Amino acid sequence: MSGFDYLANQKQLEQTGKPSENLPDLCHKCGRCCKSATTYATHDELLKRQAEGDSEASDFLRVFEPFESVEDAIAQVPEQVNRILKEIESRPDMDVSKTTFYHCRYVTPEGICGIYDERPRCCRQAPGHGWAMMPPGCGFEGWQFQQRETHKKTVRQLKTSFHTLKQLSPDGKTHPLKPEKNLDDMEKMIQDKIDAWKQFGSDSW
Repeated sequence: MSGFDYLANQKQLEQTGKPSENLPDLCHKCGRCCKSATTYATHDELLKRQAEGDSEASDFLRVFEPFESVEDAIAQVPEQVNRILKEIESRPDMDVSKTTFYHCRYVTPEGICGIYDERPRCCRQAPGHGWAMMPPGCGFEGWQFQQRETHKKTVRQLKTSFHTLKQLSPDGKTHPLKPEKNLDDMEKMIQDKIDAWKQFGSDSW
């Protein structure tokens, strides 16, 4: 599990069309991400989702146990927890005072997953995307860089294609080659794809 949780990024993961069960085996088996997970949702919100039957929240809470305090988490994985806290402090949509850190119940002292074959999807898909906050020196750093560049390239291509279509449109509203298609509808579809990565700066890509 990465620094920022699977639950908040599910929409983005689905839109990439690249399930990370197919991730290359780049993990260094250090176990640091398993000992310093956190979520956009508060612990109370996760408990509420679990009570409402949310399978993702249930899977997460089945595997991850909350630390008693942020200080306890820092004592375990200081470089990763402090890195995440710094990121949270810079974000207007997150609140350090409402942040809970978690550690996996099944990670071994050697940093190995104790339930690897039965691990939940949130673990199978980590890091999930290029912006998931993994520990410094994580084996997925190169893979994440490639993912970020791929997403940026895709967004730039979408923007370029739409502007080209609009320039070639006879009235600025209909597709130049397919008059039955409305450019406003296409623009909304493209903007939805861009907005999926907005928190990572896609508006300026």
